[in-house]
Amino acid sequence: MTAPAGPRAGDPGDRHMLLGANVYDFGTDAGAWRMPGTGPQDNLTARFWRHAADLAEQGGLDAIFLADMPGLAANPALRPNRMVEPLAALGAVLARTERLGVIATVSTSSNDPAELTTRLATQHVLSGGRTGWNVVTGVPAAIERDFGYRSSPGREDRYRRAEEFLEVHRRVMEALASGRRWSFSGQVFDYPEQDAPRLPESFRAALAATPPLIVQAGGSPQGRELAAATAETVFAAEMVKEAAARNYADLHERAARHGRPAPLVLPGIHMVLGSTQEEAERRFERLTELGPRDYVTRRFEHMLGIRLDQLDPHGPAAPQLERALDVPDGGSVGFARAILSYAASREITLSALLRHFSGFGHQFYVGPPEPLADIMEDWFRGAACDGFNILADANPSGLRLFVEQVVPVLRERGLAPAEPADPAEPFAARLRKARR
Repeated sequence: MTAPAGPRAGDPGDRHMLLGANVYDFGTDAGAWRMPGTGPQDNLTARFWRHAADLAEQGGLDAIFLADMPGLAANPALRPNRMVEPLAALGAVLARTERLGVIATVSTSSNDPAELTTRLATQHVLSGGRTGWNVVTGVPAAIERDFGYRSSPGREDRYRRAEEFLEVHRRVMEALASGRRWSFSGQVFDYPEQDAPRLPESFRAALAATPPLIVQAGGSPQGRELAAATAETVFAAEMVKEAAARNYADLHERAARHGRPAPLVLPGIHMVLGSTQEEAERRFERLTELGPRDYVTRRFEHMLGIRLDQLDPHGPAAPQLERALDVPDGGSVGFARAILSYAASREITLSALLRHFSGFGHQFYVGPPEPLADIMEDWFRGAACDGFNILADANPSGLRLFVEQVVPVLRERGLAPAEPADPAEPFAARLRKARR
C-alpha cells in the first residue's frame, strides 16, 4: 500500500467535514443533569439514547461516540451516575437508526481481546456495518479491583497490553471473516491455536467486506504511535490550531512509516451555544450555577496533578503549570499537553484558563453559531483536522442547538453534505473511503 504524501489539505469542496457527537450522557458540564426538562435518571433509559441518536442522524451528523464506564463509580455528591455500559447503549442506538455510525469506547485494560472481538463483530454485522471501537487504555481507579488490579497499571504497562490486545483483535477478526484457525503468543496474552467459530457464510462475508472501525483517543507519544499503526480515526484533544496542525502532520508522518493511510483526526469542541453572545454567556453562567461548587477547580487539579491553592490565580498560567505539572500515571498526557499549549499560546492568567477548561480538556467555545462555524472552517481548511467531535454542554438541548444552528451554516459553506448519507453505503465504508 502506498502511503499518502502528506496531510489532507485543500479545497473543502472536494470533501466534507466528518462530524461526530460525543454523547457524554447528560453533557460535559457538571450541572447539565439539572437543566430544565432533564431528569436525574434519564440516561438510564433507552429513550434518552435513542433521542440523542435521532438528533444526530436527522441533523446529518456522521456518528455518535459513547463513553466507557465499566462499573458504578459515580460520586453522588457531584452528579447522578454518569455513564452506562457503552455496548449496551450502542444496541439501543443501532435499533433506532439507519445511517448513523455508532462508536463505543471500550478499554483494553478491562476486557479480554478474543471475547470483546466476538461481541464487536456481532454488533457490527447486525448494524449493517455501522459500528466502531474507540480504543482506550485506562480503567477508573474506583473500579480497578473489579478487574483484578491491586494497583493502578502504569502507562507503559497499559500500552504494552493495548498493542497485544489489538493484535489479538486483528487475528480473531480475520478468523471470524475467513473461518481459518488462529493463535497468538505474547508477553500479556497467550492463545493456543484454535478453530474459528462456525458462522454462516453471510456473516463472514459481511465482516470481511466491512470490519468494525478502530478509533483511538490517546494523545501521549505512545497513544499517537498506537493510533498511527492501528487506528482509522483519532479523537484528539488539541485546543490551539497550530498545535492541532502539528499533531495532524505528526500522525500522517507516523502512519506513512507504517505504510498505511493516516487516520482521520477529529478534535473535540466543548460548546455552549446561544443565538447571541449574551445568550450563550447566560446559558454558561446558568450551567455553572447548577454544578457542584469548585467542581472545575477540583477536576483541573486532578487532571494535571497540581494544587491550585499553591499558585497565583492572577499570574500567567503557562509558566506556573509547567513548573507544577505532575500528570497522574492513569491520567491523560494528551489533555495535559493540550491545556498547556492553550495557556502558552494565549498568555492568559490561571483564572482565565480555568474558565476555558470548564471541567473538560477540549477546545471550549461560548457564543453564537457563525463564529463557531468560522473556527471549524479555519481548522478544516488549515490541515489541522478532518472534522470535529462535538461535546454539548448539556444533552439533549446542546446537541439540538448544534444541529439546528450550526449544521445549516456548515451546509451553506459546503462543509457538510446537503443531503443525508446513503444508508446503502455503511458508515464504516464511507469513513474508510475518506481516508484514501
